[in-house]
Amino acid sequence: MCADDNTLYSVPSMEKVPEKYDDRITEMSEMHHKIAAEQLREDDSIRSQSLAQMREFIAKHPHIKKCRTDAQFLLRFLRSKKYSINSATEVLERFLIARKVHPQWFYPLDIEDPELNAFADTGYLFPLPERDAKGRAMIFNETGKLDPTKFAAHHVTRMHMMVYESLMDQSDTQCAGVVHVYDLTGMTMAQISLVTLNEIKALAGYLNKATPMRIQEFHFVNTPGATATIVNFAMQLLSDKLRERVFCHNNWDELYAVLDKNLLPKEFGGKIPKAELIEQFKQRCQKLRGRLLTMSEFDIEITKDSKYWQETTDAELETGAVGSFRKLTVD
Repeated sequence: MCADDNTLYSVPSMEKVPEKYDDRITEMSEMHHKIAAEQLREDDSIRSQSLAQMREFIAKHPHIKKCRTDAQFLLRFLRSKKYSINSATEVLERFLIARKVHPQWFYPLDIEDPELNAFADTGYLFPLPERDAKGRAMIFNETGKLDPTKFAAHHVTRMHMMVYESLMDQSDTQCAGVVHVYDLTGMTMAQISLVTLNEIKALAGYLNKATPMRIQEFHFVNTPGATATIVNFAMQLLSDKLRERVFCHNNWDELYAVLDKNLLPKEFGGKIPKAELIEQFKQRCQKLRGRLLTMSEFDIEITKDSKYWQETTDAELETGAVGSFRKLTVD
């Protein structure tokens, strides 16, 4: 059953076994249908069978207390793992556990929160409205807009989550994936020092193992020499698959050689002014507000018989022992 755009603004159920499952999914272009069929092996039969298996997994899971079961949500996991049920359910478990262990990273995703609203206004991170030639969603960042005296690490992670959530219930994004463009001009050690080494490790683990998203490319432009050692450290924590999708450019002309600059904000060679793009993003978050706020309702019990118990407790025990970037010696 196809859903109209208004469905994206409805509030989904968090009952692990609702009276009726929501099978509505957003429509896709011919290009995205082709991507789903050729890259993900998706067809109506596989999709229907896989959704039933995911719902059975959630219903029978002894520790999952609250979880979305609507088709559009579960397809995040199925499509990101090309319909491997075992891989999709593992990512779902890690997705839920991460929110339990590190709630400050994820909640609340509320554009009416004064601090998050002010952070959005800076233009630190926002989605771009157009897809690239391969049908992929675009996310743009200006790292220099992060004022470390006003904002903390949890503002950064929550802004990333809000941008992702504004995109991830769309079938075209789930199938074609996303491309990130990070402008690192003006990046400082003060910004990096907001995050401990342990947090960087944990965030890399989340990105590697618990993110139901087809991340296609990272483009980093103008990496300051003073922060190169730290950036390289962070890159080494990524999986081989993700690391192969990281591209560093010394200047914008190098980026323009591989990416259509018309997709970027006007200030960076595109057509639409950044202020307009930020306002569009904020308006979309306002429309999605009820949906975004339900994200804080996910609930899973983490017990010692969980196969993820050891890694989550190890991560917690490392807190403070590893230290922060303020204590890291840069060669």
